[in-house]
Amino acid sequence: MNFLSALLAGSALAVLCGTAVSAPAGGHSSPTPSFTDTLPSHVNNAESMYFPAVFNQDGGSCGSASRIGYMFTHEINAFRGADASLPENVYPTHFTWLLTNSNSGKEGMAMANGVPNSVVYGGATYSRLFGNQDCANPDFGWMQGYDKWYSAMFNRISHNSFAEKGVDTQEGREFVKRWLWNHNGDKDFKVGGIAGIGVASACKQGTIANDPEGHNAAAGVVGMKYVTRWGDGVDHALTIVGYDDRIAFDLDSNNVYGEWDKDERGAWIIVNSWGAGWANKGFIYCPYKYGFPVRRNEGGAWKPEFYHVRKNYRPLRTLKVLMEYSRRSELRLSIGASSDPNATEPDITFEMEHFKFAGDGTDRKANDGKEAPTPMLGKWADGAMHGEPMEFGYDLTDLSLGFDTRRPVKYFFIIESRPEAIGTGRVHTCSVIDYEFDRQGIEIPMNPRNGTTIENKGGKTILTTVVGGEPFFAPANLHLTASGTLAWNAPQRSWHQLKGYVVYCNGAACDTLSPNVLQYAPQQQQATYSVAAAYLHADSLLASARTAGVTPGKSTENKWPSALNLRHSGLIIPDVFRNHCEEATIEYWLRPRSWRSWNQSVGPGWGRFLIHANDDGSVTAGWDTDNRIDTRPGIIKTDVWTHFAITVAKDTLRLYVNGQQVDTLISKGRKGIGGFGNLPFGNSHQGALDGDLAEIRIWKKARTAKELQEMMHHRFEAAGIPESMLAYFKGHLEKSEGKEKWADATGAHHARFASFGRRTETFEPPVFSPLKAASVRIEAPAAALHAGQSFRLKAHASPSIASLRWDAPEAGIQGLALQSPEFIYEKEGDYQVRLTGTTLYGEEVIMETTVHVLPAVFTADFQTSKTDIPAGERISFQPYESMPGARYEWRMPGADIEKAFTSIAAATYEKAGNYRVKLRLTDPLSGKTKRSSLRLNVHAVAPQAAFDLSPRIVLRGQEVTLNDRSRFAPVSWQWLTESRLTVHRAEGRHATLKIDEPGVYDITLTATNKVGSNSQTQKQALIVCNADSKNGLNFSRPEAALTTSGKLYTDSAECLTVDWWMNAGRQSATTGIGHSAGTWQLRGDANGRLILQADSLTAQTAGGFIVSDSWHHYAVAFDRGEVSFFRDGEKITTSRLAGKKRQVRRLPAIPALRLGGEATPMNGVIDEVRVWQKALNELKNLKEIQAYANAPINDVAEAESKDHLLLYYNFNQNGGDVMDATSHQLHGRRTNFGPDGDAWGLSAGVFCLNFDTPLEDVTARHLPASQRPFATTGRTVNKGNAQRFLEFDAKGWTIENATGSDTLRTGLHVDRNKGEALTVCTGWDGFANELRNHKIYCTTTLPAGKYELEVIPYGGEMAASGSMIAVVADKGLPDRAGMSDALAAGSLSDRRLPFLIEKETEVSLGLVFMLKGQTCIPIERIVLRRVATENKE
Repeated sequence: MNFLSALLAGSALAVLCGTAVSAPAGGHSSPTPSFTDTLPSHVNNAESMYFPAVFNQDGGSCGSASRIGYMFTHEINAFRGADASLPENVYPTHFTWLLTNSNSGKEGMAMANGVPNSVVYGGATYSRLFGNQDCANPDFGWMQGYDKWYSAMFNRISHNSFAEKGVDTQEGREFVKRWLWNHNGDKDFKVGGIAGIGVASACKQGTIANDPEGHNAAAGVVGMKYVTRWGDGVDHALTIVGYDDRIAFDLDSNNVYGEWDKDERGAWIIVNSWGAGWANKGFIYCPYKYGFPVRRNEGGAWKPEFYHVRKNYRPLRTLKVLMEYSRRSELRLSIGASSDPNATEPDITFEMEHFKFAGDGTDRKANDGKEAPTPMLGKWADGAMHGEPMEFGYDLTDLSLGFDTRRPVKYFFIIESRPEAIGTGRVHTCSVIDYEFDRQGIEIPMNPRNGTTIENKGGKTILTTVVGGEPFFAPANLHLTASGTLAWNAPQRSWHQLKGYVVYCNGAACDTLSPNVLQYAPQQQQATYSVAAAYLHADSLLASARTAGVTPGKSTENKWPSALNLRHSGLIIPDVFRNHCEEATIEYWLRPRSWRSWNQSVGPGWGRFLIHANDDGSVTAGWDTDNRIDTRPGIIKTDVWTHFAITVAKDTLRLYVNGQQVDTLISKGRKGIGGFGNLPFGNSHQGALDGDLAEIRIWKKARTAKELQEMMHHRFEAAGIPESMLAYFKGHLEKSEGKEKWADATGAHHARFASFGRRTETFEPPVFSPLKAASVRIEAPAAALHAGQSFRLKAHASPSIASLRWDAPEAGIQGLALQSPEFIYEKEGDYQVRLTGTTLYGEEVIMETTVHVLPAVFTADFQTSKTDIPAGERISFQPYESMPGARYEWRMPGADIEKAFTSIAAATYEKAGNYRVKLRLTDPLSGKTKRSSLRLNVHAVAPQAAFDLSPRIVLRGQEVTLNDRSRFAPVSWQWLTESRLTVHRAEGRHATLKIDEPGVYDITLTATNKVGSNSQTQKQALIVCNADSKNGLNFSRPEAALTTSGKLYTDSAECLTVDWWMNAGRQSATTGIGHSAGTWQLRGDANGRLILQADSLTAQTAGGFIVSDSWHHYAVAFDRGEVSFFRDGEKITTSRLAGKKRQVRRLPAIPALRLGGEATPMNGVIDEVRVWQKALNELKNLKEIQAYANAPINDVAEAESKDHLLLYYNFNQNGGDVMDATSHQLHGRRTNFGPDGDAWGLSAGVFCLNFDTPLEDVTARHLPASQRPFATTGRTVNKGNAQRFLEFDAKGWTIENATGSDTLRTGLHVDRNKGEALTVCTGWDGFANELRNHKIYCTTTLPAGKYELEVIPYGGEMAASGSMIAVVADKGLPDRAGMSDALAAGSLSDRRLPFLIEKETEVSLGLVFMLKGQTCIPIERIVLRRVATENKE
């Protein structure tokens, strides 16, 4: 059959079956290869172009650093031949790591939906766009944009696996080496693989010696570091990248190197994620003998983990969602599908990795009983909480694998909320995109099309749509005839030409047949056969989905071994709970030989589901330790057959023993079971089964006590197995994939046996009795049936029915023994169908029904996916009523695709205008045609600006690339890059910048076409640094502490300055530096105040001084009792350490300086810590503190002699205690940091201050009198203290919305007790308790330029929360709620407001006060400054 020969070669087959799609699998052991080729003496895959550069992990992300940053990156590059030195071929750690505490693992995410590359995500560890946060934070940023999520879907693993044998065995060691050498012979890879391990990180290191035989010199490893001992507890993930058999060690110190019998020859090559400064530029050798996680040989030998790339994968169907919700961790998102277009619930449901009650960190709910008020997108690197709708995508390809996608499939998007959920939100749009026959995608909206409100308080929100497949229909009703021949019915008619059939044996194409042949004689017994139809399509042969498999020669007799005898062993039922089930039942018979705590376990473990025994004869069962049943003691006896049943109905769990309910649990926050895949019986040595096991039944419904009692002593025969039974183990052993397994009678989940313990068959079963009653019933589809369209009838049989037989002559069905056969009637009419059921004892029961077939639905009317169609937007055309098998011929003149032959078409109209879309529909049975057309009005729209940039953190003068990602055909692009002090402009679609001024820059792209313009601004998008800060130290744990080895100074100090860089966390306490409140101590509080305590007196800043989630420089200068607080090189406030009767003029000597610690935690990342015995608080010293703040100290000796530098920690190391760079050698001892290197990470973003760009003071030119002493009219505003509170003489200013009367007016006034500062108060001295939208502003004309309006408070403090500083291109200021149209607006607590005037403009500048309670804001001065220069690229 020459015309089908390509199918046997597999080339054409892959086109249709997409097969780019490889079925996913759960984590399991790797198959054992045949060891025939000789291994090379050494392999190091880190030397290949496919391995990324050694990097320093951020935070405690070692697991994702090893498995994603190294393993995933290397494996996918080694398959694709991609260069890891390019950022687009590196995969970030934090995309998966941030979900560590959110019910999603890195492997699950890499399997289910893929990992974006570092360019898409915005960084190789954390995202410079979506934020650098910790997995414990409740508001870390999530990735925005369907295109980003879609790009990630291509980067997948099919599964992870582990070596079956440890590396302490020769077989296990060789297996790992062969993976490292050549992926165990897989020629699709350019180089070998790498593998992951877990270790106790606190390893001891030695230096490889030059052995007498010269082996180590020849290998080039003399002087290299190697592991002499691992630490005491597993806490770190590492990656094996190679091995070297040449190295000789003297591990027992007997001066004899490389003794083979002592395992002193050879080492693994391991890479760490603690930077290139660790060990051998980030690598270390580990002798084979020490291939254990703990110490030298403890914890069980490594069984390394491997990632298996999903080769040549592309997503075929995806979900696209635009939604918002105010408390994201209250939601669990799922996707489902059904083969029934009229289904109200899915046949299969997958929980969506990344969205399983996720994004709340670790502590929020525990602290206040509520999920964090974090919207979907969370907090990004710009410091803003992003409440806008989140757009994301999810791959539906794996979900679709369980269905014939040539037929209509109904998809479900399901949003579940927690019972206590109080958040609000909405799904704006949701759609399925089909890429199989259109690489740009055909979008099918979900209903309701205009979105829907998300239900909270435990409600479900469900959106659905039906996607009709292309008519490459599969053969129908494959079965075995009485003579053992394979037979099938021809597929439903299609306009595509049927060219023949392909026969598969055990998954491989083995033969081809012409289209008129409907039988095949199998060549092998006990092999599984399936059949696909082959069609002609666009000059290629494409195959349909394959039929369900049948196995010739497989015994159909009901002779089943009765039970398993398990001796401290177990079994695993694979994938039976892959889907989350609202209801389920697990029932089984067990005759326990022993009953001790934790044995006889069923389930994956606490946190998911577990049943286990207890010493006192009781049973424990539940979801977790807070949601479990503990029965009364003594209910279980050994050596007696006992029936167990556990039912789950949403939040209710019931335990039955021998049919009697013994306990009930209503959970707190748990509902249903599943989503974890495999169900183990005996999940470990400790939890192993010990006894006889029989009749396991797993149901997707909660069985009642009556149902359990009725069937616990009866078996289900083959045809009587209910549809709700997921798996059924009657006791039959069979070979599958070369291994003996316990057969699942449903055929879906044959169980594999545990590798530990022993098992045998036993013929002493529980007592079962035969069932007498027999019945059958036919279930017909609820929807109308139409001529020419296939449908299925379903048989429901009582448990006693062993076989079925269908007869429907007009449909070509006679004596067909299937549960749910496919029927096709090509003409309308009434047809008789008979179903016969036969019991094991030969008794027959019969049911007949009449099938009413209507005329074919034949209409060509269609609709568009969008009613408003902008030029450049891709739209879909979808028939109102689909006709599977018909020829759809679309004509779309003027579009990018003018012809299409898919049942749903899609196109883009790049230009505005009126267009006509035509559809011609041809019936495959009659050849008749129908036509329809639709007129489209495509209108031009302004661009939708979007962009990205790379890199986002640079040194001065380093090039930055700006890339336009705008939609809707812009023709010009204006780029504005501005910091507080500088402005840079550029033009063109893609621009480059080289900025010499350090700073934090906002970037705005304005994209323009003939219709209009649109702008996008990314706040804090670019950081330009003055110098490379290298590493910082991460205090990720509250108890983490760094303590100096001695005193900073011996006597008390009358002057002292502490300065440091810090990226503060958002915990309630931060910035612990000092010793104690009784001596002196710096600390930060939950409101962002920085507090100095000394001798129990306090000096402090206002709230908001400490800024979280971004790098800032801080300094505190003590000068004989006066305390100055600096941020980013500027004095913010000054206070005195003084009480009513005493003051502190000298700071006492302290035994040691401590940073962090449980009492005063640091909670942040710090860098460049310095202590000076000098007060850098005067204006003359301001330049000094600015110079020191913005660069490393290169000449430490000069800083010591000139400025009395006492201590300098630059943290430029990768582990160990912290080195003091001064001559005082006050090295810091680290405690409670966790794994050694986890605390060290790049401090990119430090040294980003600009002190050199001048600002011109233009206050006098544009503002009325605006500094203390403020003028008065001489009249009082508060007769309670008439001499103190005077009316402000507001010449040139406009004041609005003061309240009260002439005798007591609440609003701006001059306070003579505050040095005649301009002041506004509430709640004090009789003033009103609240003041809303009280304004002061002036109107002036400003020439084009970059400006800054600053409010300087009197006394350095300003409690201005809620009040605003604003600039408006108009006369007057709006109320606070109307600031969206302002040129610029910000919180008054920020004090400064930078703004840009593009052309000479009349503006109003001023303040809007929102005060409540006892609040006072005194103003020293209002200043307007202008940037002197502007740059253009």
